[in-house]
Amino acid sequence: MSLELDRPRANIGHGDRKEFVPRKLPSVHLGVEETGTVSTEIGNLIRWRKNFGNVVLVMFCNGPVERTALEWRLLYGRVFKTVVILSSQKNSDLYVEEAKIDHIYKHLPKIFNRYSSAEGFLFVEDDTVLNYWNLLQADKTKIWTTDKVSKSWTSVKPTGKSDWFSVQAELVKRTVSTMPAHFQVNYKEAAKNNLDALTVCSSEVFYVPKRLVTDFIDLVELVGDMDLHYKVAVPMFFMSMDSPQNFDPVLGSMVYKKKSSSFNSSLSLYSAQAPAVHPWSISSEQDFIKLVGKMAEGDPLLMELV
Repeated sequence: MSLELDRPRANIGHGDRKEFVPRKLPSVHLGVEETGTVSTEIGNLIRWRKNFGNVVLVMFCNGPVERTALEWRLLYGRVFKTVVILSSQKNSDLYVEEAKIDHIYKHLPKIFNRYSSAEGFLFVEDDTVLNYWNLLQADKTKIWTTDKVSKSWTSVKPTGKSDWFSVQAELVKRTVSTMPAHFQVNYKEAAKNNLDALTVCSSEVFYVPKRLVTDFIDLVELVGDMDLHYKVAVPMFFMSMDSPQNFDPVLGSMVYKKKSSSFNSSLSLYSAQAPAVHPWSISSEQDFIKLVGKMAEGDPLLMELV
């Protein structure tokens, strides 16, 4: 693994087919008094790149991709193998693929197959910030999800009427009944045999390791054309593929708050010590610059992007 610091900046034409590496450091950073600090910062970047260089980041953008797609690639492409950006509308110029967020899990097998040699796949929505420097301790052979975040992972008791939760619960029961035996056993144990309760996960961020990619694809095929929402399907998949006791707890300490009309009005929400922060709104280059300014506490070289 090598890091070429003299490669040029990425531009829109690169899309997610290229990997971004930072440009050559300006001479101001080469003074004797700064050499130790800069060496440490570059060493950290190399370490992060070595750890995540074979992990594919999949991002769904709810906001305007024309204003944010390049910025997200500049931010995360320095660390991950590649950044695949999805949105409700396709944009060929920016290499943005079309996908429906409600059924986002149905699009993931295409990406899994495209990058079959990847070590794993980290999904994140654009309202959630990843502090990748705090993810180094996570086990890349395990599932990462927010099952330890009470506001994100919840259990709902459907009323038995034709409300949304009841409809989704019925689709879960139908899917579980068609699963191979080992998936059914895992799911029922994870649900503590309380099959009337519906597990809902906000699923803004999760990770699928390579060893479970085939299982994930098989479960997507079992769902088929059913209108199973991703906030129900993803936790069902994870509970079927492995025991929650085996999930990596890395996301359990993320900053997580429910959205409000002014959820991005205070920069105090952000913490460089957390593995991830939710919610955070990015809809313009100025929003991105503000975010980079906060993230630079954990990754000072980010200031080279602005």
